[in-house]
Parts: sequence; structure tokens; C-alpha cells
Amino acid sequence: MNLLKTLWGKWLILARIIGNFQSQVILSVFYLLILAPVGILFGLIADPLKIRKKNSSNFVKWEHEKQTLKEARKQY
Repeated sequence: MNLLKTLWGKWLILARIIGNFQSQVILSVFYLLILAPVGILFGLIADPLKIRKKNSSNFVKWEHEKQTLKEARKQY
């Protein structure tokens, strides 16, 4: 019985080492094959935050819905 407990303890140590290595390999492959190309393509094609400058100013004209003071006081 002591032999089995000793073997089980040794196996747990070895399994942890193998699991840590395997998880690093799997996550690295996932990143290199899936996330990196998708990120590069998305960065080249899309600009959801409108960070890239199309002109020299980021000013966007705001149209006022309320034109008079009376309309502005009735917000809802």
C-alpha cells in the first residue's frame, strides 16, 4: 500500500510538470495560429474606435435639437 501511495505522489508531480508544459504549448499555438492573424487583419481593415485620422481635426459638428430657450428647458 505504501508503494502505491509513493507512486501516486510521484505521478502527481510528473503530471503537474507535463500539464504546465502542455498548457503553454497549446496556448502558444492558439495565439500564433488564431489570435495573431485575426488581430493583424482586424487592425489593417477595421477601425472601430475611429482612431485613424482621416483629416487633421477630430471635430464633429453637433446639431442642437432645442433651438429656443423654452424648448431647452423642457428636456423630457
